[in-house]
Amino acid sequence: MTVQKPRKVLLISDGKRGHEHQSRGVVDKLENVSVRKLDIFMSGAYYLFLVFVSLLARRIRFNGAQILFWLQKVTDTRMETLAKHDPDVIISAGSLTHPVTYLLGRLWGCPTVICMRPSLLSPRDFGLVVAPRHDARKCRGGNVLYTMGATSHISEAFIFAEAVALRQSLRGEAPRPAGLLIGGNSAMNYLTAEMAAELCQEILLACEENALDLLATTSRRTPPAAEQVFARELGEHDRCRYLLLASQSDANPVPGIIGLCDIVVVTEDSVSMVSEIISGGKHAVVVQVGRRKKRNKFITLYEDLNRENYITYTTIDKLNTALAAALTRGDKKQKPLDESARVAGEIERRFFKGGGSAGVKK
Repeated sequence: MTVQKPRKVLLISDGKRGHEHQSRGVVDKLENVSVRKLDIFMSGAYYLFLVFVSLLARRIRFNGAQILFWLQKVTDTRMETLAKHDPDVIISAGSLTHPVTYLLGRLWGCPTVICMRPSLLSPRDFGLVVAPRHDARKCRGGNVLYTMGATSHISEAFIFAEAVALRQSLRGEAPRPAGLLIGGNSAMNYLTAEMAAELCQEILLACEENALDLLATTSRRTPPAAEQVFARELGEHDRCRYLLLASQSDANPVPGIIGLCDIVVVTEDSVSMVSEIISGGKHAVVVQVGRRKKRNKFITLYEDLNRENYITYTTIDKLNTALAAALTRGDKKQKPLDESARVAGEIERRFFKGGGSAGVKK
C-alpha cells in the first residue's frame, strides 16, 4: 500500500487572534496535511502598496525574486526560506493577508483560500472565497462559498480540554454555570457604561432567579468605562465565579467558558464569539448593544440564526426573560454548526478532486 505524502498548507496570519482562528479552523478539518504558518505585519501604507502590486500582477508577470523581495518586508522570514515553502494550498483570513495570499499564489501557482470577503481585491483573484451569508450582495462569484457565520477552530475536544483547565481558576463550585462574553466598540456597534450597568443588572437577576453561576470575560475592545462597571458589579458578586478583564490579562478564557456552559450570553458586536459558541454546540443568547447604523448586515445574520434556533436574539432589558426561556430548552444538546468542516470539504472537492488521502475530519 502506497502512503501518500501530506499535502502542504501555508497558513498566513496577520496576528489577529480572531482571524487566525477562522483560518486555523479550516486547516484543522483537513486530514493528512502538514502546516506552516507565515506571520505578517505591515503598515496601512505598505498594505496599499501590495494591493497596487497585486492589481498590476493581473497584467504584468513579475518574477519570483521581485515578489519575494516585496513580501520579505512584511515578515521575519527570509527570502531563501520563503522560496522553499511551495505549498499545495494557501489559507488566510483578514484583509491585510489578501495581497500577500494573492501574490504568493501567483508565485507558486497554487490554490488560494481566504476566509473573509476581500475589500480592495476581487473574489476572482482567489481560488475560493469563504464569505458570510450577509455579505452575499457585495461578494459574488462561482468561487464564493457562503457560510452562516465565521469559520471557527472550536471543536468539542478542544473546548472540553479548555474547560478542564479553566475549572481550576473558578472561585468556588459552579454546578450550573452560564457564560458572559463582553465585546465592545466596533465599526458597527458601541458599548457604554450605562449599557454595561443595565447588562449586569439583568444577568445577575437571571442568575439569582434561575440558580445560575456566572463566568464572564471582557475583550480588548471593551471601553475602559464599561470594563470598570463590570469589574465593580461582577467582581465580588456571589454569583460570579470567574471574571477576567482583558485589559489586565492576555489569557483567552472564551473556549473554556464555552466548554463549561450550556448557555452563553454574548454582545452582538462579537460575531466571531457567536460563531465559536454555536460551533461548540452551545446556545448563544445574543444581546443587542448600541448601533452606529440603524440596520447593519449582522442583524440579518442574527435573525437567520435565531429562526434556526442556534441563538436567542434579545435586547438588554429583556435579557432576563430571554435567558430564562433559553433554559427551558432543557438538556437537549445543540447540534454544532460546523462551517469549518464544510469549507474543508469544498477545498477537497475543488482542489484535491475529492479523493486521495487528505479527506476531511468529521
